[in-house]
Amino acid sequence: MARLLFFLGLLPAALCTAFWLGLGVSRQLPPVVVSAVALMFTLLPVAGLWSLLGRSAWGAVAGIWSWPTLSLLLLPGFFPGEFPDALSTGLATLAAVGGPGWVKKAGDVGQHFTPMAAVAGTTPAPEASRITPVCAPTTALREDEVALPYEGQGHSLAIPVQMGNDEFSMLFDTGATVTTLDTPTLRRLQIPVPADAPEIKLRTANGERSAKLVQIPEIWVGGMRVAPVTIGVCEECADERVAGLLGLNVSGLFLVTLDTVRKEVVLRAREGEADRVVDVGLWLGLEAMATIFPDGRVEVEVTGANRASRAISYAEVGIRCGEDHFVGELRDLSPRSTGSARVRLPRGVNCDGYSVSLEHARW
Repeated sequence: MARLLFFLGLLPAALCTAFWLGLGVSRQLPPVVVSAVALMFTLLPVAGLWSLLGRSAWGAVAGIWSWPTLSLLLLPGFFPGEFPDALSTGLATLAAVGGPGWVKKAGDVGQHFTPMAAVAGTTPAPEASRITPVCAPTTALREDEVALPYEGQGHSLAIPVQMGNDEFSMLFDTGATVTTLDTPTLRRLQIPVPADAPEIKLRTANGERSAKLVQIPEIWVGGMRVAPVTIGVCEECADERVAGLLGLNVSGLFLVTLDTVRKEVVLRAREGEADRVVDVGLWLGLEAMATIFPDGRVEVEVTGANRASRAISYAEVGIRCGEDHFVGELRDLSPRSTGSARVRLPRGVNCDGYSVSLEHARW
């Protein structure tokens, strides 16, 4: 009986390990450090309890059940915004050895522990009550809307944004594809910038700049949560007033109304599941190879390389051959892995020249 209960207790222990693993992955810590910390935070207290209880079989049962279960009950309170994402990421990482199907199942299990969405309605973030309009909006807001006061004129609109337990001013820049932060702000948020982080080109007021990419767990815009968010590290995009630019990978998830009289930006969450194509596209490298058979058959193999430390659940790839357009799907790309899909085109399609592009995607 003790042996059976011990093996059953491996389930909460695995969930606890997955959370710490996913938390480290989302913060882009080195894999060796992440694995060591995850096992240490889970197994050392269990071993300690077993030793205190005389190293008996029932002591092992008590240890394997009590500490992981207590951790799973308390961790959501200590990491309210990160717990569901971290658990899903950790489970997907552990399940990667079992193939894409296991990755999807594991991610679904993690999401059921706490409701999670890319834009999570109007539930306020910790301390988000500080982000309130300076005056009442002209019309009553819907449940899926939030009004934010802004400062500035023309193209220089600064709005309040919540990250972690801190509030920052950011420029609402519809011309910026990616949201940016400077190094001091990332250091304040305890987000490391790995030396081997992917780089993109940004057009700034001072010309084109290279910017490393990192991910932060979440951004709260009023009561609206976006998670995760890709950040371009840009020193020139910040000054003494603002921490960076709020780009389309965040603002594009909302319908935006600008009230220049009341100096408010009203954001409404888009209906349905959020399309994260802008965010995912910064991490997904696409390649394709077309094969034309003697009998006129055409097949295109699309390969996607996920450079992020987070699984990509879905990517819809457009294939254009001349005037014809076709679609291929990549699913359940685990962190830092590649996946492929073979798309059979109608017989006789002229695909001597073709191109591929990412059209829709979700984390």
